[in-house]
Order: sequence, then C-alpha cells, then structure tokens
Amino acid sequence: MSAMLWSDATGSLDLTVLTKGYASGALTPTRVIDSIYDRIAARGEDHVWIHLVSREEALSAAKKLEVQGYDGRPLWGIPFSVKDCNDIVGLPTTNALREGAYIATSSGQALDRIFDAGALLIGKTNMDQFGIGLVGMRSPYGACSSVFNDDFISGGSSSGSGVSVAAGLCSFSIANDAAGSGRVPAGFNNIVGIKPTPGLVSNACVSGGGCVKTIETLSVFSLTVEDGMKVLKLIAGYDPSYPFSKPEADAVPLTPVAPPPRFRFGVPAGAALRFFGDVEAERLFNEAIARLIAMGGEKVEIDFTPFEDTQRILYEGPWISERALSLDSVLAKYGEAIHPVTRQILSRSSNFSALDTFAAIHRIAELKRDTRAVWQDIAVLMVPTTPTIYTKDEIAADPVQLNSNLGIYTNFVNLMGLCGIAVPNGFRKDGLPLGVTFLAPGFEEARAAGIAAAFHRATGLNLAKFANPYPVSEEQALSEDYREIAVVGAHLSGMPLNHELKERGGFFRRIAGTTADYRLFALTGTVPSKPGLIRVATDGASIAVEVWALPVAGFGDFIGRIPAPLGVGKLTLNDGSTVTGFLCEVAATEGQPDITTFGGWRGYVTKDGRSAQV
Repeated sequence: MSAMLWSDATGSLDLTVLTKGYASGALTPTRVIDSIYDRIAARGEDHVWIHLVSREEALSAAKKLEVQGYDGRPLWGIPFSVKDCNDIVGLPTTNALREGAYIATSSGQALDRIFDAGALLIGKTNMDQFGIGLVGMRSPYGACSSVFNDDFISGGSSSGSGVSVAAGLCSFSIANDAAGSGRVPAGFNNIVGIKPTPGLVSNACVSGGGCVKTIETLSVFSLTVEDGMKVLKLIAGYDPSYPFSKPEADAVPLTPVAPPPRFRFGVPAGAALRFFGDVEAERLFNEAIARLIAMGGEKVEIDFTPFEDTQRILYEGPWISERALSLDSVLAKYGEAIHPVTRQILSRSSNFSALDTFAAIHRIAELKRDTRAVWQDIAVLMVPTTPTIYTKDEIAADPVQLNSNLGIYTNFVNLMGLCGIAVPNGFRKDGLPLGVTFLAPGFEEARAAGIAAAFHRATGLNLAKFANPYPVSEEQALSEDYREIAVVGAHLSGMPLNHELKERGGFFRRIAGTTADYRLFALTGTVPSKPGLIRVATDGASIAVEVWALPVAGFGDFIGRIPAPLGVGKLTLNDGSTVTGFLCEVAATEGQPDITTFGGWRGYVTKDGRSAQV
C-alpha cells in the first residue's frame, strides 16, 4: 500500500510503509500517532493495555521527531508496545498484579536500543499474570480476544502485545517467551512472532516476578518477518551486565537468508501430529506442507518423540520451581489477589527436589543429543504453532488441560535452545486464523526467518486484520564483509559440492541467468560431474546460475581451492549486473558435450528424470 494512499483508519503500520512515507514526507509521526489513538478509542475496552501512554504525551514525542527532521534511524517514528512484565524507566510494572505494581528505574539494554533508534511508545500491554499461561485469560485487567472473534482467546501470555500489533495499534511489540508466549498470540491473530535463541537478547528489562531466567527470552511481534528481524537485529547482542546473556550473540547473523531452490524440511511423523479433533487445523497444516513443497522443499517426517518428551518436562517437571525464586514471597504477600489458576500452578513449585531438577537437566541433555541428527538432515522443522484454537468459555471450563494442549508444539523450544519464527498460515472456515512455526538450531535465526518470510509471502494473506498486502520485497543489501559468487554446476543447491559453500558460511541469494552469450559443456571424467561455462562471441545462450554470498575469508579460501580447468571471472547477468562466477578454460571444452540447449546444469542432469544429486 502506498504511503500516499495511507488510510488513518486501516492503513498498514508495517515498517516498509511507514519508513517510505516518513522519508518522502507523505506521512508524519504525528498523523500516525493521532490515527492510532483514534483506533484505540474506536475499539473501546478491549483489555489490551495495562498502561497506555496519553495521546498528548505520545504526540509530543512524535512532534519532537518532526521538528528534528527525518534522520534515517531504523525505527524513527515507528510506534511500538511492550509487554507489562518488562521495565521502562518511569513507568509502572505490574506483571498483571495490581497490588505488586512498582515504578521502574531502568529499562535494560534491549529497550534502550529501541528508544535510541527513534521508536515511539504507545503503552504497556496486558498479559497472563506473571507470564504463566498460553491463553491470555489470567489477568485482573480482563481477557483479550482474537482480533477476528471476541468469543475466542487471543493467546498468551503475551496477549495484549499480540493484539496491539494485529489491531493496527502499533508496528511491533516487545514480548517474552519461555513456553510459547511469543508465538501462540501470533497464530491466533494472523501476525508474526520472532522467538530468538535464549541468550541472544538480554533479558535485563524483564521484571523479576515470574521470569524463568534459564530459558526465557524477549520476543518480537510484527506484521512481517522482515520487520521482526529488523527489530531483533537492533536488540540482539551480548550484555555484560546480564548473567544469562551469551557473548556469541554479537556475531549471530540476523538478516533473513532466502531459501535455496531445493531444501529439506521436517514435520512431526505419525500420531505426534495432533490437532485434538480440529479438522480445519489439520487441513491448514496439510496445505502448509504442500505450499512448502511448491517452494522447493522436500518433506521429511521425523520422530517427534524427543521433542514431545522435552515439552512435558517444562510444566510437569521442576522448571516451575525456578519461578519460586521470585514468586514465593509474592505468593505469601498477595496470595488471594493472585489469579486462582496461576496460584494453583505456582503451588506446585515446592513439589520438586534438587534430585528432580538434576534428573530433568540430564534428561534434556539426552533428548537434545537424540535430535542432533535431525538437524543435520533438515533446514527447518515446521510445526503447527498450536494444534487448535479455543473459545474463552472452553478455557474457563478447563483452564489447565486446554492450556497444556496449546503448548505441545511450543513448550520444548527454549528448553532445547532452539529459535523459532511463527507466521500466519491461513483461516479456518469459521474465520479464525492459525499459523505455523519454523524451528531451527540455536543462532540459526537467519535461515529460519528466510524460509518463514518466503512462506508467509506465498500464502497471499493480508497483514493482521486489515486488507493490507505484504509489502513489496526488496533484496537485502549485502554487508561489506560478504562477497557474491555465481555457481553453475556441482555447487548448486542440492548438488554434491554445495556443502563447500555452506561450510564457509555461505548463503543463497537468488536464482539468475547469464546474458545470452555463454555456452555450457559437460566435462567428462570429472568427479563429481561438473560443467564448464565459457563466454562466446556468437551463438550463445542464457545459462541458469545461482548467486550465493560468502564471508570475505570464506570467499578467498573457496576460490583458492577451485581445480583447473575451472576458475573464476566476471559473469554478466541478464539483469545487467556483473558478479564473480565460475568460468572454464576454453581449451578444456574442446570435444566435450555441448549442453547449452538444456539451459543450465540442473536441466542437463535431470534430463532423463534422474536426481540432481549426481
């Protein structure tokens, strides 16, 4: 949607639209903020906010930016919200317990970086009390609803954060995720949830009340994967003041990597794929599998047992005791004020011994070991974000068991140190949305995000609740410490030598074709089989290539190992650009089969139906 045509009532708040509008002058922060507060007023009491910044204060902050002028900061004028268990200097933190409210004196590294990037705070959002729950109904401030039907739950514990994005009240929200709180609301509201690897983002802003420090992480709700990853890139990094922050966080690549033309993805095998009788959820997940296959994926059914065993440990095991470190005193002081379901869950925290804790730690280590081979075989594991969605009445009637049902695809992720990207998948026939989540090993956010973004685009869904399309994709600029190389043969995706690119930190950029002045030959006797590409003055053709990116050090090592008669030179692509790529000595192609008519190496090696793995 063009910023020039932006609607005050329904205009998209995605970063692409707002940033382009601000840079061109077609939009101003004050107009956007005024529109947001009009939308908030129109929604009435929706239980989204625990502390809403006043319209006057928000407009004042927006006006200050306008006076200073657009300065290109990545979040300049971008409205956002924060889950209430995260501290912001000068604002109250309640953890959804009114009696426990206090005024925060610090914000922590992650939130400080967001303010420094020019973002505008709209407010602090409602949540399941102390972050315990996946339903969004355990709060004295009321229960949020899915933006698509007031009778259905919003998902939790980051309920208000998810709804604030889906309802068009902010561009992104900072939430939290220990068991799925940064993913479930995304699935129920047709938005994106970015759940990073624990330790990638500092939790210094998270209130002590209820925080599960060993596994919890800040998370991001957004309208698109690209938006969420831009925010994550800002807030990620080592924080020496926070004991669970990981030093390697500074070196983790966070630019989404486009999926290669061929990749393998896992799905739970057999009876592990459960939907609790929701045939529409099952239909949608089958459609997600078909969509991913159409994108070039190969489905791999995996034994889900280790993941399922791990998810049971989170609430059936001693991890609930970690909350007791901060909440036992709260229970003693405010016992009757605490939500009854939350109080019931917390009452179990003393049921576990040190032996139970160490047994659980050892068991999780065994289960992680049992899954390592899985990650060697697949690029991502795709699971339903949740197996179904429930009405508020259903949750009220059976609050613990139905909450547990919702977590079967989420509870294990942080315990195993994985990252996950939750994206929309489609709508049931009753108009309720459901999503899928792409999981990957720790610090592999870029890979998971690339596949998730491509999948989200392929759904053709509008953003959140309005009829705003996914913004036009713009290829990410390559950072100065990477170099592009065009591969034409055995280094293509799915080919025998593609691992040489990946082992050096390479990632797929795009499919391309040369200009029509090249010819391709099969070099007989090479192992594995390879082609030779040469440039010709006449009778040439366009040859298909893949463009990959390598870190500078890996680039040098890679080209230094290319055996004669192959080498590298500048290839001219049919979009007018030039890129370093594979070429062959002309003499080596004499007498070799000319395979130009196949349009590329993949077309040649699959000409008789054989696999591309040659």
